[in-house]
Amino acid sequence: MNTWYEITPADTLFFRGTEPLEAGQPVTQPLFPPPVSVIQGAMRTAVLIQNKVSFIDYKAGRCPDALFAQIGRCGEPAPFHVTTLAFTVNDTLYVAAPASWYVDLGQRKGEKPLCGEDFTGLSVTPIEPETADQNPLNICSSAGPHLPLLPLEDPFSLAGFWLRRDRLLETAASPLQEKEILAPADIYDIEPRTGIAMDSRRKVIQSQLYTASHVRLRPGVCLVIGMDKAPGLDSQGTIQLGGERRMCTYRSIPAPEQPRDQGRVFMSPAPVAMTEKTVPEICCAGTPFTVAGWDLSKGFHKPTTTWLPAGSVFYKNINSHCIPLA
Repeated sequence: MNTWYEITPADTLFFRGTEPLEAGQPVTQPLFPPPVSVIQGAMRTAVLIQNKVSFIDYKAGRCPDALFAQIGRCGEPAPFHVTTLAFTVNDTLYVAAPASWYVDLGQRKGEKPLCGEDFTGLSVTPIEPETADQNPLNICSSAGPHLPLLPLEDPFSLAGFWLRRDRLLETAASPLQEKEILAPADIYDIEPRTGIAMDSRRKVIQSQLYTASHVRLRPGVCLVIGMDKAPGLDSQGTIQLGGERRMCTYRSIPAPEQPRDQGRVFMSPAPVAMTEKTVPEICCAGTPFTVAGWDLSKGFHKPTTTWLPAGSVFYKNINSHCIPLA
C-alpha cells in the first residue's frame, strides 16, 4: 500500500552531493530534490524519536521487533522505498516531467524557456522506442542499435522541469496549457548562506569560512514524498530533513491512483540507482548525479552511488512504481 506525505519546511533546506565544501571556495548548486537515502534516513530517525528510542539503543539492537519491521535494523537497508518525489503547488500535484518529452524551440527562435509560462502553447513530441523498419540504415551507437529520432528543428527536453500530474496521463502531443509545467525557479529559490567551520568538539575553526546553497520553497509549495510501505510515522508531526537537520512539519495525504494502462515506455517519478539491471532499460534520462554521505552505524563514509533523476524514462517498468506514458 502506497503511503504519501506532504512536507512543509520551516526555513530553508540544505542538500549537496559529493562536491567538497571547502573554505573559501565558490558556492555550488544544491542537490534538490533530496536524494532517496536522505529521505529514508530522515523517516527512520523520525520514527525513533516518536517511539522515544535513542540511537544508541537502536544501534545496539535494543528495540522492539515491530520497530525493526518498520524501519529495519541499523546498518541495513530500509524496508521501504521512495517511489515518488514531487511537489504540491497550491494543492496541485506536480511530478517530474518525462525526459523523453521534447518541445521544438524553433517556434521560439531558439530562445530557451526560463519559467513554466514560456512553455505555454508549445507542442510536445515524445520519444518512443524505434522499430527496425524506422531505421533502414541501422544507425547505432554505444547506447544500442535502435536510436529514436526527433523530427524537430531545435529539440529541447523537459528533463528537469515539473509537470502537472493529470497532464502526464493525457496524450503527450497536445500543446501545453498555462501552469501545466513549472521550472525549478517557479518552485524554489536558491539562497547562499555563509558560515564558519567547526571541529569534532563543535568548536569554531579560525579563518575557515564557507558558503553553501540553501533551497527555499516558494509560498504555497510543499515537498511530496511517496513510499511503497508505511514507515510507522504518526499521521502528522515534525521531521528533521537534510543538512543542519532543518525542521519540517509533515502530514499524511491520500496517494493518487496509480495508472494501470500499459505503455511502450515508463517514467520513474523518483530517482533510480544506476545498476546492471536499470542501465540497459534506459530510454531517455536526465544528467546522472552522485551521492555519498556518512554511515552512522559504521562511523565512516558511505560508498558513492550514481543515480538517474526523477523523470527518467525506461523501456520496462523496472520497479513496478513507474508510470506508463500515454
